[in-house]
Amino acid sequence: MSRKLLFKKATRIEGNANIDIEISNGRIRAARFLIQEFRGFERFLKGRRVEHVPHLISRICGLCSCSHQVASLRAIESAMNLDVPPSVEYLRDIMVLGEWISSHSLSYFFLSLPDVVGAQGGIFEIAEKHPEISKDAFSIRETGLNINTLLGKRAIHPVSMGIGHFLTPPAKKDLAAVRQMAAAIKERAKKLIAAVGRSYHNPAVITFPKDIQLNYLAFEPNGKTGAFRAFNREGTLMESFDVASFEESVTEMKTDWTLSKTPYLTHLGFPEGIMMVGPLSRSFLDNGFLADPEVRKFSLSRQLQDRTSLSLESLDICRLLEIFWAAKRILALLDLVDPQEIGIQPDFEVNGRGLGVLEAPRGILVHGYLIRKGVLENLRLLVATQFNNAYINLLIRDLSQKYLKGETISPEGEHLIGRCIRLLDPCLSCATH
Repeated sequence: MSRKLLFKKATRIEGNANIDIEISNGRIRAARFLIQEFRGFERFLKGRRVEHVPHLISRICGLCSCSHQVASLRAIESAMNLDVPPSVEYLRDIMVLGEWISSHSLSYFFLSLPDVVGAQGGIFEIAEKHPEISKDAFSIRETGLNINTLLGKRAIHPVSMGIGHFLTPPAKKDLAAVRQMAAAIKERAKKLIAAVGRSYHNPAVITFPKDIQLNYLAFEPNGKTGAFRAFNREGTLMESFDVASFEESVTEMKTDWTLSKTPYLTHLGFPEGIMMVGPLSRSFLDNGFLADPEVRKFSLSRQLQDRTSLSLESLDICRLLEIFWAAKRILALLDLVDPQEIGIQPDFEVNGRGLGVLEAPRGILVHGYLIRKGVLENLRLLVATQFNNAYINLLIRDLSQKYLKGETISPEGEHLIGRCIRLLDPCLSCATH
């Protein structure tokens, strides 16, 4: 006997999705995270002039608009072989880190923390029971957005960045204000990390199934370029490849039940080569946040030291620590910025292929462009949610089987499935093109 369960929409996530579970003879036959949106940017941006693309493509999402715009600019500049001034890249990095701060604070304090403290009323109940934490959480999110308002001239969909340069370079007073904001975030984050580590972080509940090969993928920048690093469950480096090798090293698979792509490491094949990206994967990098001596002093960071015992809840810890690290990194980058080094507007009549890569808040973001006579002929988008989607489905299946009671899932199991999705923090408006 076979039966399908269609859960209500997953809650406290960015976008709309359902959970489809198929049960047959007391076993879970299939578990699918069904993304219900179709955005289509890979289609309707074909034929657009390249100088228009970065501002259009930032409309993919209101949470990661800055990351998409920077990835787009880098793809176009790569196709042009354009030498972008260092200060332009530093300012872009600062804006992306501001997005990390606002996105991580939203994910942890507004979407995930209600699960941790058992607040059925969500952020409103937390605000009532833990007013100081709520006050600091709201402040961090707002300040992260304000950083991008100052540098990007908007909190979302920035308008200050152009190909090879800044259309509207920041004034010295704006850079000084960003410095004050980053310093304030750093201090508030330090206080919150200590409070969470002391009182609010629950023991691990959702563990990674041992029968699933676990691969972590992160991007390690190196000047104007960088390399992809693939790690196994124990944190051992398995594979490293540069940006130029990405298209042959990562293959994307499409299925008939979702519009979201499923990338995997080509040499491992599918499903062995599926990957997890994001804060937990970045913790493995040699220059990642966990390598920072100041970060390692936090008690929460010790829970990440034993790689074999990592759980899905480790993602929450990583987001908290990355808020602190991102603020600290912004302060370091500001010391390198020359406000006069804003770049020069190039000639847009370009022909070539280009790849733009960065670490967005949720993980690796890739824009691949083919440009002919200054017109976008083809594009390929790979976003963090697409990388993580395979693991979301595998974890839902594992939890469904563990909490299967007859022909249905227990209430505890339903809660943990929702918790699992929130921890992986999918951004569904980014995921289907």
